[in-house]
Amino acid sequence: MGRTLKDPAARYFAKGVTPRERAAFEAGIALATIYHSLVGLPMPRTSRGREELARGVASSVLAQPFRRSVRVRIRSVRRGRGPYSYGEIGQRDISAEVVVEYAGCAVRARLGYVKGLRYPLMRIVEVREGGRRSGR
Repeated sequence: MGRTLKDPAARYFAKGVTPRERAAFEAGIALATIYHSLVGLPMPRTSRGREELARGVASSVLAQPFRRSVRVRIRSVRRGRGPYSYGEIGQRDISAEVVVEYAGCAVRARLGYVKGLRYPLMRIVEVREGGRRSGR
């Protein structure tokens, strides 16, 4: 962190958008990309297949600007019986963590199903600005 950033897209954002806000925005995009890339896909039948799919999605998201780390996990689900049955990846099956760094501000955000909310929550868990840290 702490590097000067030349971002040619910055001029398209509202004046006054801070690096902290931009990092949070980018983290949200990364988590939404992961979620919407996976929900509804046929569930790989093996743990190796799930791991390979998770690594592939993480690698793809990591290629986007300002991403520093991406981790994706896909939980195994039940399958029906019969030749045409297969499991699908659902909202409860995905967990992810991303770290985005923008102009000296780093945001760590997570995606995971929260039973109490009955919802796949995307949330910021840590913000670091110039070495200062806040979060949980």
